[in-house]
Amino acid sequence: MKLVYKMNERPPFGKNLVYAFQQLLAIIAATVLVPALVNGSLPEGAPTQPMSQAAALIGAGVGTIVYLLFTRFKSPVFLGSSFAFISPLCTGILYGYCGIILGSVFAGLVYVVIALVIKRVGSRWISKLMPPVIIGPTVALIGLSLSGSAINNVMNVSGGSENYNLLCILVAVVTFLVTVLVSVKGNKSMKLIPFVIGVGAGYIFALILTLLGMAFGSDYMKIIDFSAFESIGDFSNWVPKLAFVEAIKELTGSASTIKSFDLTAVLNLFVAFAPVALVVFAEHVADHKNISSIIDQDLLENPGLDKTLLGDGVGSMAGAFFGGWPNTPDRGTIG
Repeated sequence: MKLVYKMNERPPFGKNLVYAFQQLLAIIAATVLVPALVNGSLPEGAPTQPMSQAAALIGAGVGTIVYLLFTRFKSPVFLGSSFAFISPLCTGILYGYCGIILGSVFAGLVYVVIALVIKRVGSRWISKLMPPVIIGPTVALIGLSLSGSAINNVMNVSGGSENYNLLCILVAVVTFLVTVLVSVKGNKSMKLIPFVIGVGAGYIFALILTLLGMAFGSDYMKIIDFSAFESIGDFSNWVPKLAFVEAIKELTGSASTIKSFDLTAVLNLFVAFAPVALVVFAEHVADHKNISSIIDQDLLENPGLDKTLLGDGVGSMAGAFFGGWPNTPDRGTIG
């Protein structure tokens, strides 16, 4: 499929809103899932529910804007929350919000250092250091490590064989098949918004099953939990827990840090975050190569790998300042 809109073209306002909504569907699940997974994986002694999903969205937006500025809007990439940093974040939160911000800075600095090296000596050594045989499995492992969370999302439960529901799997299959069919067999307009159509079809199917379950008194068929909508009117649920605000509270003494923040803490944070940034670096290269093949423009040459890495590194630090964790390239906003 050829591009309908090139990098230097802008769709009409109405269509642009639809494309933006599809981009939202593509990235929101991962962006808000990371704080949920961190909150559910915290070790003993950590604060309860410290990571804010609302702040994650703001952090992703801030990080993306910074990235686009560094790449001069030549690279159509969105920076979303990175699953690779879940374990480091569980370590960082033990030292409070100052800990997760400092850890994210360490991760971002790894990108910045690599970007400066590439700027100085070029990027050919990247292909030798990380050939496709290394980059491919690295990216695949990040995705496969999340398969358990994917199944839990499909089942609409927190896990456990007692919650096994074939209808939930059926809804997921219908959503997937509709998305694929629209992407392959749909007309030009439909192929631009397969996620919107696929997710919409899946939700309508789930709604029909849920209404039938309510009519016949079958809890097994109640796929959608409408009680989740009851909290929408509570404005407190909309207020983001910005990382830098919470860090200021810690520094001023209005909130207590879980562990003492000293040189040992700094070293622990560096060891927890910096090596993971090297793993995500492989993902960065792979994502930009994939997008380059789609838009027929080598992003590693224009704007250049040094620019994309610098934008990703600084964007991650800026995003963590608001959302609490480093970002990673998610998807290109292209048509």
